[in-house]
Amino acid sequence: MDSNKCTTLSGHTDRVWQAQWHPTRLSLVSCSGDRSVRVWNVKMESANDQSPVASILDAHKRTVRAVAFSPAGDLITSAGFDGATAIWEHVGDEYECVATLEGHENEVKCVAWSSSGSLLATCSRDKSVWVWESLGDGDFECIGVLHEHSQDVKQVVWHPSAEVLVSASYDDTMKIWREKDDDWYCSDTLAGHSSTVWSVDFDTSGVYLVSVSDDKSIKIWQNRNINDGFSLFSCVATLENAHSRAIYSVSWSKTHGKIATCGGDNAIKIFSFDPASNVITPVHEIPAAHGVFDVNCVRWCPLEKSGSLLASSGDDSQVKVWELQRVCA
Repeated sequence: MDSNKCTTLSGHTDRVWQAQWHPTRLSLVSCSGDRSVRVWNVKMESANDQSPVASILDAHKRTVRAVAFSPAGDLITSAGFDGATAIWEHVGDEYECVATLEGHENEVKCVAWSSSGSLLATCSRDKSVWVWESLGDGDFECIGVLHEHSQDVKQVVWHPSAEVLVSASYDDTMKIWREKDDDWYCSDTLAGHSSTVWSVDFDTSGVYLVSVSDDKSIKIWQNRNINDGFSLFSCVATLENAHSRAIYSVSWSKTHGKIATCGGDNAIKIFSFDPASNVITPVHEIPAAHGVFDVNCVRWCPLEKSGSLLASSGDDSQVKVWELQRVCA
């Protein structure tokens, strides 16, 4: 069966670090070592390479490491190795920079919006996590600088409904961040991986958290009382050697519940998780997804009707969108 149908989005001239879906339409935003941010309208019926519908050239002075649409879809946020985070607004046929957030001492590795759109989190090689509040009209205020990690922070992810933040680090741990009386604090440290934690993601309920690591394993963590600041996460499942090399990215579908991963072995893999038995099961693999190149990021489409679409980005300077309807059934 043809479960690996894909379309290719061409335009970047260096490795693509990340591609993220628009929250309400079939569009992607991507970022690259070529310092650009590009926006794509995805058309799966097209077998030919597709070109971007908008490009922000020289979006940063150095590599653009991460991008994200705001929950309302009206803003794009980009984070760069120049230490800056930029906020872009679609004005006419172009994107204009309406704010630049500065404060990190060096490379910003990830940027993430809370579900309400009122908070933004960034993390950096400087070992810190910053929390910003959106005040509207392009104004942002830093409301927390968090220094609990002892090494480079690779990713930040918000809980799907609560204002709870997770960070993943080169120090082999994840940390859970909460706010109380206007102060942000670390409420939990998740230790269990034996090497860098590259990526994390919540399931749609927010009860479960998945993490992937340089140690080639996938772990599932559970917290049934996320709104209780004293409730801790526990590891309920581990799959060792899920890939043959480091796992760089994980995405837990909010529509059909499958988990996608990718990494240094050039493969994309799909897994299911059964909460009744706490078992992670491999269900599909796309070997050499970007040829001989590393796959840096995977993201499931958040739209119910298009939930079987998976976006991947790689060192081959390409963004690919895979139709995995039979795998997700």
